[in-house]
Amino acid sequence: MGEEARGRRLAVVLWSALAVETGGLVGTFALADTTMLVPDYDGTLVMECVVLLYLALAVLPVVVAVLALRTPRNTAAACRAAASWIVALALIFVLVTAGSGPWVLWCALTMVASCAATVICADSPRGLSNMPSRAAAAIAVVALVAAACGSCSGPYMDYPGVWTAPKDAASLTLTEEPGQGGQYTLRIGTCTEQGRWAFDYPQMSTSVQVWLHREGAIACIPGRPEAQVHIVGGDRRAPVIAIFGLLLTKQ
Repeated sequence: MGEEARGRRLAVVLWSALAVETGGLVGTFALADTTMLVPDYDGTLVMECVVLLYLALAVLPVVVAVLALRTPRNTAAACRAAASWIVALALIFVLVTAGSGPWVLWCALTMVASCAATVICADSPRGLSNMPSRAAAAIAVVALVAAACGSCSGPYMDYPGVWTAPKDAASLTLTEEPGQGGQYTLRIGTCTEQGRWAFDYPQMSTSVQVWLHREGAIACIPGRPEAQVHIVGGDRRAPVIAIFGLLLTKQ
């Protein structure tokens, strides 16, 4: 009788943890803005710390589940550990495409609830219902698919086109050719220079960068024969690049 009552109480706790996980995932996907351009101008320190946190929270349930498998048929712990690991992968997908923000708190809430449920399942192999754990695993798979196939932006790669500064003070036209770049035309005031552009390769930072290599004697801005261009703001509909102190928006 006591074992049965304990099982019912733990079932309530596991269903509650599932509700918290589901709410956390809903909050994550609702608040994460995947239309922003990342990681072009998003801080990397926060992102790296959050990734390490996710991995730490995800490894713990795996270790606990491996230990719990010594007890035959502890499928609840195995399902919960799998759910935690899959959810961590889903949240990393979102992190890469949405950058850091308030939604990260919902991620942490989700992972803490998932880890706590896994520990409970591993520590209490008897008298537990497998239904909430299987439901958690199924929801985690759905979250992973949504994160991988959703409206994800990530780094902005569509540089070819026309970029203009306010009041038509400057413009940059990038034409694409087969390979890693193409031709560019930079106009600042009445001066026009031309040359070739190429993506930064090998990529030396988290930003997707473009290098402008001047060709010819005309230089609108004296100095180095090459310049670096990268995204500094905006969104996918109107990204903004910075070049020589000017802000140019994609048209």
